[in-house]
Amino acid sequence: MHNQRSSRLLAIDTDTGKVRRSVNLDHTVNAIGYDHVQGLFVGIATRHKGHPIGDGGHLVTITPEGETRDLGPVLAAVGQGTVAIAGAYAGTVVDGELHLLLDGEHVVVGVRPDRQTFLRVVRRTGLPRLPSFGDWDARPGDGALYGLTTQGRDPSRLVRLDPDTGKVTETPVPALPGNGFYGAVAFDDAGAHLYATDNNDGGALYRIALDGTATRIARGTSLLGSDAAWCRQPRPPAPKPTTKPTPVPVRSPAAAAPPPPVPPRAVPPPRVVPTTTPPVTTTPPVTTAPAPTPVAVVKAKRERTAVAEPPEDDNRKTTVRFGIVLLVLGLGGVAFAKPVVKPPAKARVR
Repeated sequence: MHNQRSSRLLAIDTDTGKVRRSVNLDHTVNAIGYDHVQGLFVGIATRHKGHPIGDGGHLVTITPEGETRDLGPVLAAVGQGTVAIAGAYAGTVVDGELHLLLDGEHVVVGVRPDRQTFLRVVRRTGLPRLPSFGDWDARPGDGALYGLTTQGRDPSRLVRLDPDTGKVTETPVPALPGNGFYGAVAFDDAGAHLYATDNNDGGALYRIALDGTATRIARGTSLLGSDAAWCRQPRPPAPKPTTKPTPVPVRSPAAAAPPPPVPPRAVPPPRVVPTTTPPVTTTPPVTTAPAPTPVAVVKAKRERTAVAEPPEDDNRKTTVRFGIVLLVLGLGGVAFAKPVVKPPAKARVR
């Protein structure tokens, strides 16, 4: 949530509508999306601690704990000129790129630091005339952008925009209030439901299916404006192929050829040594040395020592990702404080 000074980050349990976390930010932020690779929210900041950011808005990141980091202005696709993005109010992150709705155009900005497109406009395309809506999100596996509109006298409608062709389709959602304004929308991981907050109904939280059915999850209080992003889980890596490699046939070795015959070795003629008569000498008695003491040979015995595994730490903390938590930025006070509970049935008096 935000006012003229800063925004407030709310982590919402979409099953109950309860607030799991509420943190004041240093920046006033809008048009946020979530990059699951970095584990960060990315959005457009227009103020810092209440002071306007004067060069057209900056790109900022937000941790789930509410710490913001100013990344600076967005650069044009070519050159070193900057692009004013402060007017963007709808945003979502797809594959490391922030998709913004800005002045009737679809503006895509790179947000991954390890890419050459970081902090730079990747593409900018014009859009057809769209019905009025406050936010959009990309449906997982679909590629299309979805929002909610109440423009006109008809019931609220689910708007689908194909960013490649510009085709717009609308599906009525009769269960939503016709006078609402839905400033925050976000798909769940499966892309089966779109969650939305109605700024005109105190920030009530709704769950909408693609066929137009809707359920109110929680009644909100004091919500004047909002934006949302889903903490999407990373997609699991593709399984590795389990096909075993084809064994290479082993050829039987050919019969070894007999070695070539070794030529006979020449025997040198015997050496003739002249014989001389040795002088007669007296041979001293031979003293027999004592036999050496036998030395025992010690064989080293190698034993395997079992290494004990470290004991389990019962006090280890488990990190829980916000896979089912909706994060909202809005204007005003705290929203989603009252989950919808059906009243108990009255007992019959006979």
